[in-house]
Amino acid sequence: MTTFKNICLIPAKAASTRLKKKNILTIKGKELIYYPIYAAQESKLFGENIFVSTESEEIREIALRYGAKAPYRREERLAHDPCGVVDVTLDFFENIPSYKDHDNICILLPTFPMILKEDIEKSFETFRESNYKFLISVSETDHNALRSVFVRKNTIKPLFSDKILKKSQELEKTYRVNGAVTVMNIKEFLKSKSYYTFPVAAYVMPRERSIDIDTEFDYRLAKLLMEHQDYSLLGS
Repeated sequence: MTTFKNICLIPAKAASTRLKKKNILTIKGKELIYYPIYAAQESKLFGENIFVSTESEEIREIALRYGAKAPYRREERLAHDPCGVVDVTLDFFENIPSYKDHDNICILLPTFPMILKEDIEKSFETFRESNYKFLISVSETDHNALRSVFVRKNTIKPLFSDKILKKSQELEKTYRVNGAVTVMNIKEFLKSKSYYTFPVAAYVMPRERSIDIDTEFDYRLAKLLMEHQDYSLLGS
C-alpha cells in the first residue's frame, strides 16, 4: 500500500464536556494527543500526511510540536453536538480538497492513548485483505452482551431471553465498536458521508489497549496502567 496515498486525521476538540480539555491531559509527561500522532508516525503508513483537526489554537500548537500538520482551525460549531467525526472529516476535505484524490483516510482518536503502531498496521492489513471500503476497530465486551438486560420500573427484562441462562463461555463472543481506529476509502466515504456503510471490516483491538478516556475514572485508569507498565513502544 503506497504510503503517501494514505491520510491520517486526528480530531481533537477543546470543548469536551464530561472531562475538560481531555485531549491535552497528560500521561507520562505527554498530552493525550501525542500518542496517536506518535503511533501514526511509527506505522510509516502516512508519510507527512498526519493531520490534526481542531478549533483550539492551543491544541493546534501542541500538534505541530509533535510533528503533525494542522493547516487550519476549524469552525467552533464542529466541536459541539450534533456534529461528530463524520462532520469533521467532511470539513477536512472541504478545507483541503486536493486530498480527495488520495486512496484512504484513517481516523485516530486522541482519547485512546494506549494505541500502538501495530493497531494501525493490522487495521490496514485487515482492511486490505477484506476488500471492503470501511473498517472500524472493535474490542471484546467485558461481559457478554447476549446476557444484557433492560431495567424497567425496577424489573429486569432480558434482551435475549434464550441466552440469559447460558454461561458466557457457551455463547458467541460479543464486541463493541471502540472507535480507536477507522479506515475508509475516501471516494466511498465522500459518496456515503458515513463510516457505517456496510459491509464494514473489523479490527479486533486488545481490550487492554482499548480504554477510551471520557471520564475522570477512565483517565485515572489509563494513567495508572501506562505509568506502571512497560509502554516503551509509545515513547517516553
